Amino acid sequence: MAQPQPLTPFVESYRFWDVVTLWARERLEHDEIVARVLARAFVCDGLRIQSIDTRWVKGDDRGIEFRGYPYVGFCAKPELPMCVLRAEALEHLLAIVQRAELPQREKLTEEFVLREDFRGWAAATELRLPTFWFGTVTSRGL
Repeated sequence: MAQPQPLTPFVESYRFWDVVTLWARERLEHDEIVARVLARAFVCDGLRIQSIDTRWVKGDDRGIEFRGYPYVGFCAKPELPMCVLRAEALEHLLAIVQRAELPQREKLTEEFVLREDFRGWAAATELRLPTFWFGTVTSRGL
C-alpha cells in the first residue's frame, strides 16, 4: 500500500506562532529564539508577516477600508511589497528587535506568514527550508 503524501505542500500560510512552534521543535531550539529570528527577519530582512491578507480585503477606488484594530503598513526594504499589520503587532515586533523585549504570543495572535514569502526570505538569507512546511526540499541546496 502506498504511503500518503504529506499535506505540507498545500499549506499556503501559517500563523506566526505556529511557525515558531513547529520550526523550534524541528530545530530543537526554544520558541523564544525562533520568535526572535522571525521578528528580526521581518524588521531587518523583509520577511513579510501580515495581519490581513490584502488579496481578500474588498475595497474600491478610494482604498481599502479596515475595521476593528488600527492597522499600519510596514516595509523593511523599499523594493519589497508592503505588509499590513495590526499596530500593536508592529510595535511588538519592533520592540523584540530594537529593545530585546521578550516575544509574547498574546501580542502576535492574528499575524501569519505566507509560504512563498517564507521561501523567498529563506533563499535570500541562504537558510534551509523547514521540513514541517516544505518537506525535504531545501533552499540553495543547504
